[in-house]
Amino acid sequence: MPSESTSELALIEANPSLRPNPKASRVAIRRCMAAWNRAYDAFMEKRKGNNIDKMFATAQAGPAYCQAMPPLDDYESIRSFIACVAHGILIEAIPQKRANQLLYAAQIALAGLHFEPKAPKSA
Repeated sequence: MPSESTSELALIEANPSLRPNPKASRVAIRRCMAAWNRAYDAFMEKRKGNNIDKMFATAQAGPAYCQAMPPLDDYESIRSFIACVAHGILIEAIPQKRANQLLYAAQIALAGLHFEPKAPKSA
């Protein structure tokens, strides 16, 4: 069994509409990568293309990647956000210190879902 936290499992079991949608995460990662590529290409367009230029282009593209990440407003977008952060770490678009901050923000947002007001019961 996957090592998901019991609170996350309880949240999913309480609301079947929260079932994971891997397609949403893939779409979010593609959007982040497109932003990264646009920023990288825009920087490289004016440069010679040597290794130093590539290093600076990569540094310029990281913030664009982060700006394209989904907002932390519901369960599915939080999952997509986490997928984008993980992918950003793997491709080195997000520095480790920033990744820690982003993952903590996602953790807080996920915990906050437990405290959303419930719809009033009809009489």
